[in-house]
Amino acid sequence: MMEYTGVITHVRFYSQDTKFIVATFDSQEEDKPFTITGSMSYVYENERYRIKGEFVMHPRYGQQFQIQSYEIILADNRDDIIHYLSSPLFKGIGKMQAEKIADALGDDALNMIREDPSCLEIVPGMTQRKMEAIVKVMNDQSFDQQVLSFFMEHDLSTRFMGVITSFYKDDTLTILRNNPYQLIDDIDGIGFKSADTLAMKIGFTIDDPHRLTAAVKAALNALCFATGSTYASHDDIKKAYHRLIQIEEDQFDEYLEANINAHSIVQEEDRYYTKELHDSEVTIASYFKRFRRIMAEEFDEEEVATKLKNIETQLGIDYDEIQKDAITTFLKEPVMILTGGPGTGKTTIVQGILKLYRAFHPDEEIALAAPTGRAAKRLSDLSGIEATTIHRLLKWDMHTNHFSKNETDPLDVQLLVVDEFSMVDSLLMSNLLKAAPRVRKIILIGDDQQLPSVSPGRVLADLIESQKIPVIALNHVYRQEEGSGIVSLAHSIRNDVYDSSIFGEHNDIHFTLCQNYEVVPYVKHVVSKAIENGYDVDDIQVLVPMYNGVAGIDALNIMLQELFNPADSFKQELQVGRRLYREGDRVLQLKNRPDDDVYNGDIGTLVEIIPKAMDANQHDRMIVDFDGNFVEYPSTDFNNLTHAYCMSVHKSQGNEFKIVVMAALSDYRIMMRKNLLYTAITRAKRSLFILGSHQVFTNGLKRVDDERRLTTLTSRMTRNMRIADFED
Repeated sequence: MMEYTGVITHVRFYSQDTKFIVATFDSQEEDKPFTITGSMSYVYENERYRIKGEFVMHPRYGQQFQIQSYEIILADNRDDIIHYLSSPLFKGIGKMQAEKIADALGDDALNMIREDPSCLEIVPGMTQRKMEAIVKVMNDQSFDQQVLSFFMEHDLSTRFMGVITSFYKDDTLTILRNNPYQLIDDIDGIGFKSADTLAMKIGFTIDDPHRLTAAVKAALNALCFATGSTYASHDDIKKAYHRLIQIEEDQFDEYLEANINAHSIVQEEDRYYTKELHDSEVTIASYFKRFRRIMAEEFDEEEVATKLKNIETQLGIDYDEIQKDAITTFLKEPVMILTGGPGTGKTTIVQGILKLYRAFHPDEEIALAAPTGRAAKRLSDLSGIEATTIHRLLKWDMHTNHFSKNETDPLDVQLLVVDEFSMVDSLLMSNLLKAAPRVRKIILIGDDQQLPSVSPGRVLADLIESQKIPVIALNHVYRQEEGSGIVSLAHSIRNDVYDSSIFGEHNDIHFTLCQNYEVVPYVKHVVSKAIENGYDVDDIQVLVPMYNGVAGIDALNIMLQELFNPADSFKQELQVGRRLYREGDRVLQLKNRPDDDVYNGDIGTLVEIIPKAMDANQHDRMIVDFDGNFVEYPSTDFNNLTHAYCMSVHKSQGNEFKIVVMAALSDYRIMMRKNLLYTAITRAKRSLFILGSHQVFTNGLKRVDDERRLTTLTSRMTRNMRIADFED
């Protein structure tokens, strides 16, 4: 390992998040400056450093010095001390004050300040505010360097370093050294595997009590997120625990009890919950118990009828009795669930409700929200009122995994409308309700036959089953009268009266028998015809439930990319693992990024690729356009994206497309269920193409959540509430 002492004369690139630096270094050992790369916690030009590492050859930029460790050498002469203390780092100090410090304390000034800040008291013109500013900067520098040195020493990624230090502050090193498993609970994105890797590198043993205690909760949490349940049984947790720790260990009950005593796991009879999931159910049930006690508003029926007639004239519609009943139920009740399949008039009713509410309460605030960006945009378009994602409404901070809107800083909203409510999980719903103490009316809109949320809970189904909240179930299909085969097929599935002959009765639904190896060419044929007929990439969506296989998402995306966005000498390309990205690609966001206003399930266009060979900072980057919102992705965030020509049914939820092509194959039979097939079908607005096997399709329709999610929200609603609470 080589060692150099010198100064950074020019910073070409520096990331505050990852601490990665590309800079020019002028050392006293070499006759000319050279380029350094690596991680540094703090960067200040002309500050002296001692760096250790090796020279490596970059294919474009030539020889560079790769830093493996470093230390700051404090200035020890008058000119350097003055230059350092008068830098922009030390706000309010300036050159004159820096000269006074150097003259009063001498060449050892910086060491003296670090060891005993009170030495600054003898400096002429020194105030308490200036003293605190100087000490804070120097302490922060020292602390950041210690943390980074810890990461570098143990060969750890600095990706989460900024988040970790901002959360733990001065306790960062203590926690990292004593119990890195604490990061699992505190830092979003760090799971058991990451914390375990860190622990092993710093000398923890595989049977350390911290490890085994953390493994119990991690096993329970993983089980809940894998199954969608809010709790699990003792035996299931134990099996998952042993798969996780991979050692022979028979003290599971001891570590389970430790979690219970620490209140990180809650036991109710033979059910075990993580504290977060337990509290989420309690919060939801308790909220609606209080909320249903709100006194019903008094309305003059004649005035309501007159206003509703005016609204019908504005919208050019005539509400039938069912729709009018839904609207009057909204006026009477503080909370209402509106559910029904496609074509049953949910949108028309919501338009009337919003206009009627605004007519009676012109000055009150209305919040419209949905789980995904696309669903929120559609809600905005249909209602004429700006809608947002729930995460954005609650001002979620990705770095701290914290919602800024909560009990202490609630939403200033009186009417809350949530669309696509079947997608809302228990944790998100509880956070939404915590921020809603000022809300006086809530409408929850969703199709109860669609897939439940990806994360734990079945909130819509549980609330309906509790029979404690008024439910308006729309069954009359208005669009069926217009001859929509998609709507007819969807409702035949909802009502369990599916007959394959329906495909011969409508020209907008098609079923093509084919084997798995025929799916790719069939999809290519269907999509090519659609393109010839004037449809574009945003109009067409291919849906399958699995990534692997000859008819999986990956294989279909490769073919569809060549169809929609073929290679072109003018388009940059970038290989990321198994995926080849090309400028012009349709891409899917996989994780929430509230700082950039982009959320899981959002679809965008890859407009620019900047390969590291063309980037001064030597980093690959991609820029994606999400409906006018341009988001830059460094290479560390590429795993947040994938191609969107073909996607899973879960990822498509909350979206609608003019044409949907889906497959029902024996390859997927373990995943074929009524709600998955129904959800896929109801994504289509104009044409639906199903490829595969009728037998697989019909067998899938007969499978109705045989692996039912384990939740207790319904029983909490029943147990925690009295009938009297619901009497108007």
